[in-house]
Amino acid sequence: MNQNMKCKICCSTDGIVVGKPRINQNFPNINSHDYSIVKCNHCKFYYVTPKISLTQKEWSKLYKNDYFLSHNVTAWQQSMFQKERKTRINQILKNLGSERETFLDIGCGEGFVLNEAISNGFTTYGVDIADNRRDFVINRKINFFEGNIFDAHYQDNFFSVIYMDSVMEHVDDPISLLKEIFRILKPKGIGFLVVPNEDSLDNDFKKLLYYLTFKKNLYGRIKPFVPPYHINGFNPHSLQYAIESAELKVIKLSQFSGSYQFWKAYKPFSKGYFRSLILYPSGLLSILMNKQNQLQVIFTK
Repeated sequence: MNQNMKCKICCSTDGIVVGKPRINQNFPNINSHDYSIVKCNHCKFYYVTPKISLTQKEWSKLYKNDYFLSHNVTAWQQSMFQKERKTRINQILKNLGSERETFLDIGCGEGFVLNEAISNGFTTYGVDIADNRRDFVINRKINFFEGNIFDAHYQDNFFSVIYMDSVMEHVDDPISLLKEIFRILKPKGIGFLVVPNEDSLDNDFKKLLYYLTFKKNLYGRIKPFVPPYHINGFNPHSLQYAIESAELKVIKLSQFSGSYQFWKAYKPFSKGYFRSLILYPSGLLSILMNKQNQLQVIFTK
């Protein structure tokens, strides 16, 4: 067994190589490595091996320069995202067992969720490896830390709510992150987490396309070397396993597609329009098969 094949979640060395990631040759320090994607046979987690050796400064530069380039969305999409944020805050409030006091967004990005949390009466904190906040967020009373969650040194049992959207798939050590969340989350506080579902029907379809185009060695899911730089891959089983390994309690684990009406989201007959048109039927089928694109977890301490 390859010594690099050790699962980050359960530490098992029982895994299988499922393919190679696509590599952007502009990515730093990769030419001398032969990377593979492995699926753990025990907890079903997907990970990249060997470990990608970048400094925090190098990762920060990548996220600051590239990560939000794809977020040039239409006014209609912005409206949909705002409704989604309001729905998520309402879900959090319905499950919150402590006072509505402190709200932390890990990987706060442009700051839209923090803005919504302020409007709902929280004292807000944001942490991110790079500062991509919008001006209207910077001008509000938000406690922002640029760096990683461990260097922020938050107090024990401090946060009423901890929110993470599209973070766990990026971090080198997901279990250490979850244990840190356990430490700083108040008893009866709420954690809200969203990650991509690597076992979604869309990803199965993309993998099939690789086979049909004679590129079966490539793996169409985790993308560590091109935006959005995913180095981990979760499915319902591995995500619940990881959360419970950190002694947190899952309240609800659900799936959603995020398949917005493409005829409103994209200019007619554009590349995005046709891509979404092709994938739209699989999005509808994924609901029936319980293999949707995103996983959402509400948990507590």
